[in-house]
Amino acid sequence: MSGVTRDLEALPFSEQVFALVSTIPTGRALSYGDVAALLGSRASRAVGRVMRDSGADLPWWRVVSSTGSLPAELEERARLHYKREQTPMRANGTVDLAAARWRP
Repeated sequence: MSGVTRDLEALPFSEQVFALVSTIPTGRALSYGDVAALLGSRASRAVGRVMRDSGADLPWWRVVSSTGSLPAELEERARLHYKREQTPMRANGTVDLAAARWRP
């Protein structure tokens, strides 16, 4: 567990997800699995559920699938954020996690 996540251990899982996602820097991204792993869990689907239910207060576009994609209904809105933040992208329109992955 990194220093960023060590301070989150006492919080409920959903609050840990919120706290971690809110620290992802501009132009960077993590997969659902990355978020879970940083929190000492393998529950990537639980991260997805927390993100789905979180509302718009988080930089939701910075958490993507392991292929760099988001649900189809979010792609167009996310693309605006990616362009503004200069997030590394692949030619197919997905986030290039090899280049964009944040390593706290």
